Amino acid sequence: MGMSLHWLESLNEVMELLVDCPLEKERLQPVMNTLGRLLGVASAFLLMKNSESGSSSLEVMASFPRVSEGETTNLSPSSALDTGSLPPEWLENLSQGKTILHCRRSRTILGDWKSICLNPIIVQGELFGILAFGNFSKRSSKRVSLVAGLVAKVMQIWLGWLNERKRLEDFIDFMPNPTFVMHKDGRITAWNKATEEMTGWKADRVIGKGNYEHAIPFYGFRRPILSNLILYPDPYWESTYPEFHRVGNDLYTLSFCPALPDGGAFLTTKTSKIFDLTGRLWGSIHTVRDVTKERQMEKNLYRSESMYRAITDFAGIGMMLFQRQAVIYCNDQMARLLGASEGVATLDDLMKRLDKEHRDALRSNLERLFESRGESFRMELKGETDGRTRYYQCFAQAVEYEDEPTVYFIMDDITEQKELAEKARLNELRMYHEDRLTALGVMAAGIAHELNQPLNTIRVITDGLLFGKDEGWPLDSDELFENLEMISRQVVRMSEVIKNIREFAREDRSQTDEEVDPNRAVEGVFSMIGRQLEAHGIKVEKKLDPFIPPVKGRLSRLEQVVMNLLVNARQALDECGHENREIWVRTFSEDGQVHIEVGDNATGISPSIFSKIFDPFFTTKEVGKGTGLGLTISQSIVAEMGGRIEAFNNEKGGATFVVRLPSCQSGREDLGLSKRIGIGDAESFAYR
Repeated sequence: MGMSLHWLESLNEVMELLVDCPLEKERLQPVMNTLGRLLGVASAFLLMKNSESGSSSLEVMASFPRVSEGETTNLSPSSALDTGSLPPEWLENLSQGKTILHCRRSRTILGDWKSICLNPIIVQGELFGILAFGNFSKRSSKRVSLVAGLVAKVMQIWLGWLNERKRLEDFIDFMPNPTFVMHKDGRITAWNKATEEMTGWKADRVIGKGNYEHAIPFYGFRRPILSNLILYPDPYWESTYPEFHRVGNDLYTLSFCPALPDGGAFLTTKTSKIFDLTGRLWGSIHTVRDVTKERQMEKNLYRSESMYRAITDFAGIGMMLFQRQAVIYCNDQMARLLGASEGVATLDDLMKRLDKEHRDALRSNLERLFESRGESFRMELKGETDGRTRYYQCFAQAVEYEDEPTVYFIMDDITEQKELAEKARLNELRMYHEDRLTALGVMAAGIAHELNQPLNTIRVITDGLLFGKDEGWPLDSDELFENLEMISRQVVRMSEVIKNIREFAREDRSQTDEEVDPNRAVEGVFSMIGRQLEAHGIKVEKKLDPFIPPVKGRLSRLEQVVMNLLVNARQALDECGHENREIWVRTFSEDGQVHIEVGDNATGISPSIFSKIFDPFFTTKEVGKGTGLGLTISQSIVAEMGGRIEAFNNEKGGATFVVRLPSCQSGREDLGLSKRIGIGDAESFAYR
């Protein structure tokens, strides 16, 4: 009984030594010492697979008695055993988990022993180690075999547990997200590399420690964190998290950890309870993911989207993204434009707003976009809303969205702009009309002279006929018909003058351009004011190119430009005091442009006012003699026709204005703004 108790106590000591024992030589040596003394053997070795050598190599982990370095009779702690050097039948039995008991003298790689007992240690079906005992008596061989086999089985269980724990640690280390494991007593048992990288704390600084040590690298002080709270709930600490949700044995949270490097980070976490085989709570596993950049990106995206929505809605631009089947996105402004119910617009809402003609055109263009890639179109749409005609400017482009043909559609309500533009156009026409009437008022004396001359001729002829009748003169039929023909010609002449005046004075609301003969515009103006220029003692020289090409525009507008230039020239000559007064008008074509030149020999344009002559309301005339709009309006008319006006002081001391217009033969050209200024003196300006 005493012997049995001694054996049990010794075996219990071996078991206690193996519990939580790592696979280290220094920690395994006491195990072999206890076994050697217990079994009374002369030698004992524990050999295990060497991870650094080949798969068939076994390394001496511990021995009894402990072999000193330098001894060569037996294996030393630094020795390695190639299992291929064992007898083949031994190796085969050991690999099958069978014990080798040899009670005869043998010489092997293990040494020269009188007796030997080899006990295999099998882990996951492979020979992982050998527990070897030698030089024992034949009488104790059964006892050695029994105890050694029992200890080898225990070591198999111990190594299997170590193996599983290592695999778990490797798996946790392999996890890309920071992960750590905590026992229910608060000790950290695993702290993977990702956690080391995130916190800057190495595993050996945390593993095995409690007292909330693991909270310091996250929060800067000791406190319960989620791995604690899932085991031991605490309402106060739970309230410190922006998000905190329990789902069964799992815990999901969002937290901000200020102590992490780079100023802290936002982390999403998942914490789960861990249970042992009996179902009892063992501890918790905690894994985190840094979402700081994602939150910042989400915040930036939200800010950008909010700004984008605010800008587009503030600008009154409706936006819609749709496929054939459905609308993917529609902003609030589009929903308002289309009067959509509940703020969700559809293609039907869009089509219902439009006239049939515009609806069909839009459908046709959209169908073309769905069949294309990257194409786009712009169009103006018109529809009826609440009894009022509304206008929309639209832009659509084909894009790819989730591998489906999609159309990006923008629509802007331009009804007010159209109405304002029409009012502005009418105001501009009214201003042009008033300017023409002003010009006619200025030239009223000349127009009266144009009409008085033929009237005087008619009066002379009729008075002569009536006088002859009173005197009883005989009536010569040839002379009568000749006088009637003269009267008819004068009436035609007056009719042409009146017609030109009526056409010139008529308010022009037409928006249609036509081909205009520049010479006809010049002649039309001279028919109204030509006589007045002569009455003012002005010598007029006209050189009109009979082959000049037409220009695109309206005759009344071009006449207005010529009228303003001639009126300005006449007023300048009236004020200069020269005896010899001259005005010349030329038309010619050059480089695809038509030129109308009006010049005089007055005093020219002062350099100090050269840059102002086309400014609205700028005039050098006395109050009541000019509005200051003639040249401004002329410049605007010429610009509408795609041309420009140039002004410069000529060699005769006066001013010359040249109207340059693109001819119909060359097409409209962007002539731009040119400027010619002499050294120290402004000589010429060109305005468009």
